[in-house]
Amino acid sequence: MIQLLKSLRPADPVLMLAVFGIGALWVSVRPSSKWARRYLLAVVAGYWLASTPLGAGLLLSGLGTGIGRIESREAAGGADAVVVLGGGAESFRVGGLVTTELNGTALLRAMEGARVFKAIGAKLVVASAGIPDNSQLLQPESEALARTMIAVGVPATAIVQETGSKTTRDQAVLVGPILRAHDVGRFVLVTSPSHMRRAMAAFRAVGLDPVPSAASMRSEHRRAPRALLPDADALGLTDQAVYEYAATVYYWWSGWLRAGSR
Repeated sequence: MIQLLKSLRPADPVLMLAVFGIGALWVSVRPSSKWARRYLLAVVAGYWLASTPLGAGLLLSGLGTGIGRIESREAAGGADAVVVLGGGAESFRVGGLVTTELNGTALLRAMEGARVFKAIGAKLVVASAGIPDNSQLLQPESEALARTMIAVGVPATAIVQETGSKTTRDQAVLVGPILRAHDVGRFVLVTSPSHMRRAMAAFRAVGLDPVPSAASMRSEHRRAPRALLPDADALGLTDQAVYEYAATVYYWWSGWLRAGSR
């Protein structure tokens, strides 16, 4: 089911081809049909809005509003560990050599995790991400998360990798034993703003008590795009938002967002 949800996303080329193809075929077969032209116009307008910062922001406003960043140990409520959730990666293999690189979303999560680690003087960071079903990853994403955090100043000795998870639900279930093994009570949970509410609910459903710290949506050195101009990053954010709404409904239906769910 999760893989099906991931395939039904606005930026998916197959879905885009199908949606526009239906409109083009309809107009070619019934050129006088007002409904065919209206359908095609609605698709064009919808994709235009979805690919603008304004459209993406409207969708994201229902997911990440009110979720801030942890700036000090006091704000973390005594948490002394950080859990960073993976957000996507890609593996490359050439001549028997293999490496895995984070995508932009995961990279920003790793950097936020490193920032929070330093801000609260944490003793532990858990990099949580395995190899999702039907992915082409050759290594667990947690390895790339760990490398990135080490590169920006987190000691390698402070990082523990959770490599078995395929979904947010898996992460909630598998991170708990790691934290208990290191005598960790409260911890800061780091993920993207759009993912945070579902992640927090999934972790609380298995009896954990995270403190949220949302990763940035873009690098701080980049100029903010214009609200009504199409932008590839904005379409990616729309993609994330649509998936999160669908995944939240699916998680709720499955009972994975309710206290005591195991």
